[in-house]
Amino acid sequence: MVGGDADDPLLIVEADGLAPTAGWTHVRLEPHVYITPPDDGVQDFDLVGDRPAGSAADALAPVEAGWEGPLADWLIGVRIHAADNMVEEEVIEFDDDFDDEDDADDDDDYARDPAEGHVRDNEDA
Repeated sequence: MVGGDADDPLLIVEADGLAPTAGWTHVRLEPHVYITPPDDGVQDFDLVGDRPAGSAADALAPVEAGWEGPLADWLIGVRIHAADNMVEEEVIEFDDDFDDEDDADDDDDYARDPAEGHVRDNEDA
């Protein structure tokens, strides 16, 4: 999702996923760092977390993570990688009439597509 204003646009990325067990902590989106912008215009993120220190319930547990940062001028989409899958979404650009009030009404149209994969262990990323 695009937030901020026309002078300082922000990229806001949110993802929902499933951890393989309960007890995962520090679940987050880690952006890939590029020396040059990728040819496909897509910013990659890894959905990672810290595995439980002790034993944990052996059942899938819902997790969520988010990231916010400046909107790069080359960016046309985001791709979130989880342990079992990935989700790619196009970023909706705002027009000259963009403001926060207009954006609030449209959030459900394009805010995110949940990454219903498993969280990667931070050590595996």
